[in-house]
Amino acid sequence: MDVPSSRGPEPGLRKGRAGGHASLWYQVLCFGAVGMVGFLVNAGIVETLAPGTGPGWAQLWAFPVAATVTWWLNRRYTFGASRNSWQREWMRYMASNFVGWLANNGTYFSLIFSYPFVYHHPAIAVATGSMAGMVFNFIFSKRFVFGGS
Repeated sequence: MDVPSSRGPEPGLRKGRAGGHASLWYQVLCFGAVGMVGFLVNAGIVETLAPGTGPGWAQLWAFPVAATVTWWLNRRYTFGASRNSWQREWMRYMASNFVGWLANNGTYFSLIFSYPFVYHHPAIAVATGSMAGMVFNFIFSKRFVFGGS
């Protein structure tokens, strides 16, 4: 995978009208679009693995893959690279989004074990969990991973 430089904002990062960092609205919309890609990755892996492993194990495999995809896309398009190396930034992303992970997966597991229909259609729980985690992930990503840009 081509990993962008960590020496500043990525070329693909859109600038606000004043030529500075991307506007908050742009970041929220871009973060949401990136989250939708993450959802598709997560749900696709869960739906593929769940028949053989069960939805719990499927999610344990899918979530880190989807989180890595969203880190890279947010780094590239939403916030730009931080001043840290990409490895350190990735670790900070994973660590600081732990609260979002708890909200996401707490919602996911609560739903699949509370509703038989959702157990058999775990993408519903993936979508609901993704929404629960999105708010936490945006705040922590913006402030603690990508430097408050």
